[in-house]
Amino acid sequence: MRKKSGKNAGICLVILIIMTAGLWTGCGGGGAAPADTSAAGTSAAADGGAPAAEAAGGSGEKIIRMTQAGGYFIDPGVGVDYASMILCVNLYDSLVYPDLDGTLKAGAAEEGWEVSEDGLTWNFTLRPGIKFHDGTEMKASDVTFSVNRMLTMGEGFAYLFADYVDKVEAIGDYGVQFILGRPFAPFLRILPRIYILNEAVVRENQAEGPYGVFGDYGKAYLAEHDAGSGAYYCEAMLVQDRVIMKRFDGYFGEFEPNAPDTVEIITGTEPAAVRALMSSGQLEISDQWQPNEAYDALDGIEGVSVGSMATGQILFLMLNTAKAPTDDVHVRRAISHLIDYDQVINVLFPGYLEADSPVLAGLPGHAEGLSPYEFSLDKAREELALSAYADQLDSIAVEVVWISEVPDEEKLALLIQANAQQIGLKVNVTRVPWSAHVNNVAAMETTPNAAPCYMGPDYDEGGATLYQRFHSDTSATWQQIEWLRSDAMDAQIDSALVTVDQDARFAIYADIQREVMDGVYGISVAESAEKHAYCDFVKWPAMERANRGENMASGLGYNYQFRTFEVNK
Repeated sequence: MRKKSGKNAGICLVILIIMTAGLWTGCGGGGAAPADTSAAGTSAAADGGAPAAEAAGGSGEKIIRMTQAGGYFIDPGVGVDYASMILCVNLYDSLVYPDLDGTLKAGAAEEGWEVSEDGLTWNFTLRPGIKFHDGTEMKASDVTFSVNRMLTMGEGFAYLFADYVDKVEAIGDYGVQFILGRPFAPFLRILPRIYILNEAVVRENQAEGPYGVFGDYGKAYLAEHDAGSGAYYCEAMLVQDRVIMKRFDGYFGEFEPNAPDTVEIITGTEPAAVRALMSSGQLEISDQWQPNEAYDALDGIEGVSVGSMATGQILFLMLNTAKAPTDDVHVRRAISHLIDYDQVINVLFPGYLEADSPVLAGLPGHAEGLSPYEFSLDKAREELALSAYADQLDSIAVEVVWISEVPDEEKLALLIQANAQQIGLKVNVTRVPWSAHVNNVAAMETTPNAAPCYMGPDYDEGGATLYQRFHSDTSATWQQIEWLRSDAMDAQIDSALVTVDQDARFAIYADIQREVMDGVYGISVAESAEKHAYCDFVKWPAMERANRGENMASGLGYNYQFRTFEVNK
């Protein structure tokens, strides 16, 4: 039985934070609805960081301002992190997109797409009349350009498609055909990660670069501007401050009656600053990275509520399997017994759920019947005694790092350290910025023995998590510090993803999950909940769904489609 506490709380996926220096720039999408952004830029400079939204927001304007950690990208061919996806799903459209319950809906494509019997050919038809932010119509050639750009650059979500998509072709103005080199059973599930760019705008703004006739493929331009057709366009980018998005009145889809006119994603998660903004009415939704005591303080502000929603993340303790002493399976098993899982879900992170697999419970492909790791100091001692390092405990140590931008991670690191001391295992706890951690894990030697990390699948099937966490392709990245690089594991994962028969595919997933749990290739500590403080006048569909006790399976970022929000004041 899965355990849960009586309260809801938590933080989610660690966000890529790669701080960049720069100046304020306007970012309308190649002739987007005209807007004077100079007032916002001047206000931010003159007031020493005072919210620019006060200058931008006129009388009666409906606005939502939300804090997030920095380092996000508005280029859909680059970003993969949480904040980047919040921005991209509002600035761009995809052929299909997931509803809050995980149901795939027609986006830029019309209903009735077709797939060949062998699963290699997929045909879509665009909705006629979709307008980009510059007023030009979306065509099939824009889709093919966007796909080819992503695959050529090899960044962002390209890894989901690179091994399977042989080519994509425009069939007339509105037909799009994907030809796969081999079957990929969850293909439809990854299509929401293709965000459609306005080819003409990108080509007009190319700079010199490594991509031949495509120059830099518009990367410099798209770092500060959008070229999309989404419900909102990027009015301004205030680097290291905020992104300001405005409602696009030419959008083909529907807005709620009181949907926000302006949305600002404000950089910064420092608790005192978040509380000051919310107390003064200059913030409508907090980020999900606040410590529990900060949420308690925010909950005490008049007109502010705190809620949480399970959004498909697992808190992992990733373990470097190639570096002493965690290269020994018995040391890894000992560490798995050092975590008091009841304390984690009831005290440290109330509202979290017990995890019995690296794949979320309820996600298609989750293996049933697996036993979660158990807290037991006696079993930890037994495993440590079986390790190759049993007679070297005086001279070895396990390095556990936690991310400075997510202070609650320190609680888990200190819990492990305290329990390890009782069995004679030395654990050093180190705080590092996220950007430094990302750089460190690019080489095995500088990768720590252990690090907490929040991760969710890029699409809603177990194979997504198994690929992200355990395939060689993701080693040397923050998604997999285990450094497995196992040909056998790769072959299992690759075999599963091309197995069209669902029962057979899920059976392979189950075998992989059992192997991962037995080998302790990282520890699934708990399934997380995402917690926010928000103003009572904000109607937020995903949070309302959570408050009703309904499950959510919406992909990363898609629970923030701001056209479905309402500002009722």
